[in-house]
Amino acid sequence: NDLGCFGTKVCVTPLFIFVPIVEDKTMAVYMTKAKYSTQAFQGMLAKPSDREQATRALFDALGVSIHHLYFEISTGSVIVISEGTADQMACLGMVTGASGAFDSIDATELISMNAMSAAMGTAQRIAQAYAAPHKS
Repeated sequence: NDLGCFGTKVCVTPLFIFVPIVEDKTMAVYMTKAKYSTQAFQGMLAKPSDREQATRALFDALGVSIHHLYFEISTGSVIVISEGTADQMACLGMVTGASGAFDSIDATELISMNAMSAAMGTAQRIAQAYAAPHKS
């Protein structure tokens, strides 16, 4: 084709060589912590509303499942345990970040202890392939 693409592996143009991005549709569990902004608290005081309903509506619109939803009283943050793809989580971050309702948002992917055990086995098998900068 015009871009000099060879299958879906590599594309060559006169100025660039690039590998097409492949979207990851793997579902993962995330813990998201979002600290409400002063303006959000002012809005909640002026017009109390069910923030869980609003949160679920957004997550449902993207097909992200909420397992648990909590409010952290010491920091004024909402904590959400959810399941979705990296693409869905990126979209949630853009929508909530642009809303002005939060001062900070941190989404952390979680893995099970079984997955962690499997990762330890893999790491043990491949550890010798990495040369740390302080070891020669």
